[in-house]
Amino acid sequence: MNLRKSSWKIASFLVVSFLIFKPEFMALALLIDGIGLELFLLFLEVQAIAVFGYYFQNWFKPASKPIYKFIQKFDPYIFIPTKSVGAQYPIIFVHAIPCFIVFSIGILFVKFNSVSA
Repeated sequence: MNLRKSSWKIASFLVVSFLIFKPEFMALALLIDGIGLELFLLFLEVQAIAVFGYYFQNWFKPASKPIYKFIQKFDPYIFIPTKSVGAQYPIIFVHAIPCFIVFSIGILFVKFNSVSA
């Protein structure tokens, strides 16, 4: 028995069973059949991006701003590069790691003793 063919049969059976037991979703099934599954999933993706963008701008970004200011007191070299600058110069993202640049500069002045056996 081919797993790929049987999985499609099982999925089709579950969808048909769901529509039989919940007939109020028949209109949704007709809409998906009319516009196509790809376009329907694109509509869901656009909606998810819009909701995520709203919560990012109104909740996450204001909540993380005081943390960013607090870290900036200890590490003056931290900054978050823009998308266009990051696309041109990907190495610039090391500045977004707290205390990385200070640690990198500090490690230059440390002398390691070599141990020979």
